[in-house]
Amino acid sequence: MRVLAVAAVLALIVPSLVAQAAAELLAREQKLTLRAVPALHALADAWQAQRQHQRALDLRKEVWLDYAENDERARDKCGFVRVGTTWRKDDNRLVLDKDMKGTAAAIKKVEQEQAALRKELVAEHRSLATAWAKVPDEPKALRHWQRVIRLQPGDKEATAALALQPFEGYAGTAMEVAMLRRARAIRGACDWLRRADIPTFEMGDRKHPWLEAVNVPHVGVRSQHFEVWGTLPPADMKVLAQDCERALLLTHTLFGTWRGSMFVPTRTRTMVFVHSFEVYAAMLDLCADQFDAARLAFLKTDVDQAFVQYEKQDLRLHKAHLGLDASRDQVVRGVVQDAAGITTDGLNEGLGHAACGFLFGRTLTFLLEQSKERTEAVSTKKTLAPDLAVWQQIAEESAWSKSDTRTSELVLLSAARFTTEQRVKAWAICHYLLHWRPELLHELDQSQTPAIKSAPEVEAEFLRRTQADLPKIDAEWREFWGRSVELRKAMLVDPVPDEKAPDRAAKVRARSLVDALNAQRAAASIGPCGFCVAIGPDVLATQKYDEQLTKAESDRKKKPKELIPLPTAPAAIGTTVLWSRQKEATAAMATWLCNPAQRDVLLHPGRELFGASVYAGAWVLDVAAPALATRTGLPMCWPHHQQSGVVGSAVVGDLGTRAMAVLAAAGKQPTDTVGVPLTLHFARAITPMLLAGVSCRVYAGSQGVPGVLVTYAAAANETEVADGCVAFVPLAPLASGAEIEVLWELPTDFLGKNERFPSMSFTVK
Repeated sequence: MRVLAVAAVLALIVPSLVAQAAAELLAREQKLTLRAVPALHALADAWQAQRQHQRALDLRKEVWLDYAENDERARDKCGFVRVGTTWRKDDNRLVLDKDMKGTAAAIKKVEQEQAALRKELVAEHRSLATAWAKVPDEPKALRHWQRVIRLQPGDKEATAALALQPFEGYAGTAMEVAMLRRARAIRGACDWLRRADIPTFEMGDRKHPWLEAVNVPHVGVRSQHFEVWGTLPPADMKVLAQDCERALLLTHTLFGTWRGSMFVPTRTRTMVFVHSFEVYAAMLDLCADQFDAARLAFLKTDVDQAFVQYEKQDLRLHKAHLGLDASRDQVVRGVVQDAAGITTDGLNEGLGHAACGFLFGRTLTFLLEQSKERTEAVSTKKTLAPDLAVWQQIAEESAWSKSDTRTSELVLLSAARFTTEQRVKAWAICHYLLHWRPELLHELDQSQTPAIKSAPEVEAEFLRRTQADLPKIDAEWREFWGRSVELRKAMLVDPVPDEKAPDRAAKVRARSLVDALNAQRAAASIGPCGFCVAIGPDVLATQKYDEQLTKAESDRKKKPKELIPLPTAPAAIGTTVLWSRQKEATAAMATWLCNPAQRDVLLHPGRELFGASVYAGAWVLDVAAPALATRTGLPMCWPHHQQSGVVGSAVVGDLGTRAMAVLAAAGKQPTDTVGVPLTLHFARAITPMLLAGVSCRVYAGSQGVPGVLVTYAAAANETEVADGCVAFVPLAPLASGAEIEVLWELPTDFLGKNERFPSMSFTVK
């Protein structure tokens, strides 16, 4: 009874003490605000007196971002005006934001005063963070630690409390670092796509029936997945066809395996570009039965693009009168929008702007729809559309003022009623989600149905589909655009420095290794990856091993009679690190791709970023970062269907231990030459029982190709980890120029009713 009585007393006392402690801390926070706000204003005034306008503006922002959101003076100085309960940027207000020349002695004095205030604020925020942690109230504690890290970057206590992770000189939360890595992936993919010479072929004497029908001279260019026709010069048509492939590959990179299965484009369309307004109108007249009179007039006079069918072919028709840059913009947005399969105007528009921003650093065209009805979306070009620096500024201001359109409203908007702010929010939320969780774009798009007509209903449906809260995502979006300035700066950093940097040559060489990989991924219709500099412990151990091996081999040549031992290779080689002493990056990549397990790593569609070492002695590739596995769906095969230029042979010793063991049973020695392995990749772990049910038949013409099957299900003490991979290894090299047909048979568990895995064919180099 006495124990129960004590427990009852404690049950009453403890909450009371916690409440008292919280009240005391809230009072301390209020006191801190009363100290910080006037002190920051005083410093800002001092900076302005010395014409240091940007420094003053930064402190005004700090007032309303960190201490007093509705501080009238700080908001006014930053150019905001109150509208009801919100703040909006007044574009007519002059806000000085450039530091000019001041008095050196006075500037030094203000710097000293600011440093003293920073020290005082850091101490109190640190004290409050520690005190809130003891209450405990973790969100309040973390908020103060965040202010410590902003005021004193690199602070060890704050770094530990916030669990910040380092990546390329930036320390951030797990989510921030994930977004930074994702930014490196997208930036690196686009960098390679811009530099890549993508194969295209002119159509020669072949003509397009639609253009023939209006009797205009025209040319056609085809690429791997597209045809582009029109009246532009052949050189321009080639660029547009290449941009089609660039945009399709970018879409593969953007969505990869994020939706749970390997990304498959929803659709691709042939594109037609004509310079003349008259030809554009005449071509639409040939398809007049596809539109009512008002729609046809709108397409002819108000916009510069239309979706049309001609002889059962889906096409995009474009006016090309604004120049090549505008046409390239239209191509990229069109291909990405078609491939992604987004249907709502708001997200479709935001995705198009984001894709052009990634590839070109600008966006020149925008969506315009009939104001009286909502049918299919079309595009028009507007030469005065703002560049992305302006878009970013608008996004920041919307986030600061909390005046942005709710994300749930974007899927309900018609393109006929887009405001500038809504257009920018559509771009900014797509940009944000593509760097965080791309699959949410599709889920958001699907959260709007004919029965769902309000923002709260969209939010409820999105929550049901994803267990993610849209208002919370909006709040995080505002945090990203309103506060995460350093993160956004880090996301824009190029891992390869400018021409004058002393380490540029070494980093360009390292990047060339990922370039060689991206060429192989593109050939297999897999999205290219990003590049970063590899400096991990396994990479360093591999570099050290290469140096020791080189020295030992040199010593053996100098002293042939001595028994000089060779160093032991690190266990990381072949698992978390790939190593090659080939002279060229392309040769190193070709050797690695011969090994089915290493190919599974290099071509995984859920892998986004590879680290390459700047070490000059050998090629070292970091493959330790995990790939995003699929959850469902059919596997990918290599070579890809209709892939050409595939190397036909491989040395047994290059194929890895599993393949060597199976081939040894078939009488093959490590030095023998066999056919290049043909592989199937599920991009996820598959049970050995199911994997054993996979079979393969290969034909060269009408002749069967004999070979052995090698499976890579997880096994004890196995160093070659490639769960969900199966390889067919021909027992003899494939003949040069031969067309090879491959028929994979899968267990019924992977297939729908009456579904068969499609056969594929490729051409040997």
